[in-house]
Amino acid sequence: MNPCIRIKRLRSATVIGAALLSLTSPLVRGATAPAATVPELFAGELEDVGPQFLLLAAPRFLRFELWTDLEITGTSNATLVESGLKASTITSAQFGGTWHLAERSFAGGRLAFETGFKFQTYRYGLLAGPKEKINFLEIDRNNFDLAGAHLQIGWRRNSWRAGLAFRGVSLRNRGNHRVFYEELATEWQVARQWHANPRRTWMLGLDGAARWSNTDSFGLLPNSWNSRIEQGLFAVLDQLLGARWRLQPALRVQGSRYLHRDRHRSDFHTSGRVNLVHPLGTAAELRLGIGYDRRTSSELMIADFHKWDLGLAGSARWRF
Repeated sequence: MNPCIRIKRLRSATVIGAALLSLTSPLVRGATAPAATVPELFAGELEDVGPQFLLLAAPRFLRFELWTDLEITGTSNATLVESGLKASTITSAQFGGTWHLAERSFAGGRLAFETGFKFQTYRYGLLAGPKEKINFLEIDRNNFDLAGAHLQIGWRRNSWRAGLAFRGVSLRNRGNHRVFYEELATEWQVARQWHANPRRTWMLGLDGAARWSNTDSFGLLPNSWNSRIEQGLFAVLDQLLGARWRLQPALRVQGSRYLHRDRHRSDFHTSGRVNLVHPLGTAAELRLGIGYDRRTSSELMIADFHKWDLGLAGSARWRF
């Protein structure tokens, strides 16, 4: 698989997840909405650092947390090709840590800072068979690891939320132990929420990123070939079902413009997700999700792909 395809898979999964995280965390939801936890789905778009709990009396500020997440996904298009789609499984395991700074007043709202790290590994065909051949290659040749760090600033005022994040990411192929992609990014998000009733909350927002990249193409292309600007629009619903279950559908559209002077590429990407989430005690949760992605590109050599995903995941967090 082209290394850039793996980058696209990461982005399509992380953007909607960040919106879901923003919608259900107390930073966005406010004290009147039911408490909930939401795991990382889509590295993004703001860093998936997990929800925080509103403490009811004389709280001890929880400055550090460790988290882990495991997801098994069946996908209809494992290598993101335009034709000849082949199904397989992708297993993602990740863990990380986040340091939170105490909130402070700013511009009539509340300002919060955090920094953190994450490690993530992707295994293709682990359940379907790692030596399964897709496009004449064993699927496990696409296995890769990710290491990243971020600094994030969040602001809230009444129903408005905004965030700015600075992130560094490195992707390493498991087969040849070669770093094939590195990225420094600035990401932003502005959103507004509406409480339809105590059990239902809507959010509508804009997000985007500027990504300065270094892609290893064995000298065939310039290192900055995949540097780009992205801008998206998302809508998310959080619906409480019964006493514990949460239904979280989300839609997103994104446009990307590549920046290298010798490149004239623009992409349009649409994504949809529906997640069903259930807490397991106070520090863990289980989620089941289904999603659809479609991308079209103005560059003839880039595949216009579509795919369906069905995933089962669990996550846990520990705060200190």
